[in-house]
Amino acid sequence: TPYNYMQQVSTSGPPPGSFGHHHFPHNPAPHHSLHNHSLHHPAYVTSFTYPAQTSFTNLAPSIYHTGAAAAHLRSLPPSVQVFSSHPNPVMHAMLPVEVLTSSTPTTSPAHVQTSVAAIPIVQHSTYNQMQLNYLMATFRTGMLAMETLSRKVHDDRPQTKYARNPPYGEDVRWLLGVAIQLGTTFLQQFCASAVNAVVSPFVLYDLAMEAARFLARNNPTHVPTQLRSNILNSLFQKCLQMFIQCAHQRIHHISNADYDDFVSIVCNARNAFYLAPGGIVQFNELLQSLKRSKSCRKELWQRIVNGLASGSI
Repeated sequence: TPYNYMQQVSTSGPPPGSFGHHHFPHNPAPHHSLHNHSLHHPAYVTSFTYPAQTSFTNLAPSIYHTGAAAAHLRSLPPSVQVFSSHPNPVMHAMLPVEVLTSSTPTTSPAHVQTSVAAIPIVQHSTYNQMQLNYLMATFRTGMLAMETLSRKVHDDRPQTKYARNPPYGEDVRWLLGVAIQLGTTFLQQFCASAVNAVVSPFVLYDLAMEAARFLARNNPTHVPTQLRSNILNSLFQKCLQMFIQCAHQRIHHISNADYDDFVSIVCNARNAFYLAPGGIVQFNELLQSLKRSKSCRKELWQRIVNGLASGSI
């Protein structure tokens, strides 16, 4: 029949609405015209079944390396759909992407671990866009404070300059934890600024060791190697220099009540020098220099020798 492309109209329901000004000829229209649904009432149009669309759930998610470009992160517009293997996609922290190490990398990011001084260990941290923005804003504010500190720290008195816990110590250690959570690029920026801002050898030692453990993925055997890396070499060399300056400054103004504290400084210096290439030679030169000082009496020298032999004062 000429109307074999059309469906039967059910008489149980209300009749279709008026066609208004549309005019339909008696001759059947060509087959291709039936696809122009705008010319026919829906009740007279044949329904077609289309093949199912390809599922995107099995596609591998894209990996974005956001190390150096993390400062330009922005939210995706609502029209952009991101496919992920996770049921609730989140932005991962840059720790697995940014880690640099001299050891053979593991095949799974599950082995990546970080530790921060006085801060809980961060593992597989995930941040949404707002949290990441807050973290980066915190880092920028801390770096501005470090820049201000670098202009004032050299004016401190020697007692404060070489103190174990200077007023800025905890704040700088906390900022190191923020840099570690953001990734190696931010850690490198932090270390470059800390070289100019921090003069306490004890704080410098803590910063260098925590950063080295992070870069070595908490593998103690790789810590000395990371201390010689481009990121930490300047910071660690500054630490050794400050230990030398601290020892000479203290011995020139030492009293009997300060002997135990001075021996502790020498033992801490030994721990740092022994991690550096040629550090044993440098440390022995420091000891001989202290021994030749007029302020180094026999009693003090004997305490130094005993302290180094026992590893404590």
